[in-house]
Amino acid sequence: MSNSRKGINFTFMIFMLSANLRLAITGIPPLVSTIQSSLGLTNGQMGILTTIPLLCFAFLSILVSRLINRIGTSATLQIALLLLVISNTLRVYTTWSLFAGTILVGVAIAMLNVLMPTLIIEWHPEQSAKLNGIYTSSLSLLSAVAGAIAVPIAKSVGWQFTIQIFSIPAVLAFICWLFVGKKPEWHPTNNKDVAKEDRPKHWQKPEIWMLAMFMGMQSFIFYTLVAWVPSVLTSHGISASVAGLLFGVFQLAGVPFAYFVPRATQSKTGLITLMTLLFIGYLSGMGILTFGGSNVILQVIACALIGITTSASFSLSLTMISVISDTPQDAGTIGGMVQAAGYLLASIGPTLIGVLEGTFGGWTPAMLILMSLSVITIAIGFVMIRAVGRRVS
Repeated sequence: MSNSRKGINFTFMIFMLSANLRLAITGIPPLVSTIQSSLGLTNGQMGILTTIPLLCFAFLSILVSRLINRIGTSATLQIALLLLVISNTLRVYTTWSLFAGTILVGVAIAMLNVLMPTLIIEWHPEQSAKLNGIYTSSLSLLSAVAGAIAVPIAKSVGWQFTIQIFSIPAVLAFICWLFVGKKPEWHPTNNKDVAKEDRPKHWQKPEIWMLAMFMGMQSFIFYTLVAWVPSVLTSHGISASVAGLLFGVFQLAGVPFAYFVPRATQSKTGLITLMTLLFIGYLSGMGILTFGGSNVILQVIACALIGITTSASFSLSLTMISVISDTPQDAGTIGGMVQAAGYLLASIGPTLIGVLEGTFGGWTPAMLILMSLSVITIAIGFVMIRAVGRRVS
């Protein structure tokens, strides 16, 4: 197989893998009422169901890097994809299978989350900016698509089959992996001892700690906004249907920016410019969302700004894993550390801000706190840039 054909296959596989990182999760929230009616679940049970994947990401990410070092990238990828297909297909029949299957789905996606930066560095490090752009933009796009198509499909074929349909990209990614071609010259068994020797050094590197903190804070903000943006909008008197459309703007606005953000990481000037724009985007977007009232035009601007900013922040976090990694093993270990911190904070964000809203009796104080956290996030980002300065021109 020619190198160009291998490159096309690998790029398509990255696209398909990106789909798997969100479809099995973001396809659930639009179907909550349908699933509740079918299985007799309470709101509390559904809340637990949607939190399970984030907890899996938080507590398993570090372990995934050890698994990669032990059995290799290819074997880990195949296990993750097969586990995802089987668990997502079989989880839809009973309450017990739904919760058990969702845990296994969370395990599989946690594996894929850590694998993605490793795959890119291992196979095409010279194209890391482009491939990271495809990875993050595809993830954002397909996440929004899943939320948009879940209900229409469920009305036609039922919610069980709808969720099972979301296993198709995993099957396609598995097939594509078989055609990618010969593995690059990198042998996990030879690097196992090196990984053990270097692991303490990872915890001693300030840039990794800064990236972990940045990933955690931006994840906290993003998942909190995902959970509460519609509620903030309806609190202004905007109808639920219009709030839903505005939420769609929030989800889709950042897709093209997620593709181009990795290119900004190739220079220190680009990183500083990007971080400054993120600062403006966070404060202006959340500020308009909080104080824009029922003015739909202003809220369109607000949702677009926070969509662009949160998507760009997420893309930056994932791309920086590649920037500060010297080897594929580094990418796995660092990715595990960074994503563990990110998803741990993400899992508590929506609940904490929701409690604050209830305590203060309105969204304004809670949103002001979230805006303050965004300032801290950007400050951490600038420290991170300084720490990684030697790695970029």
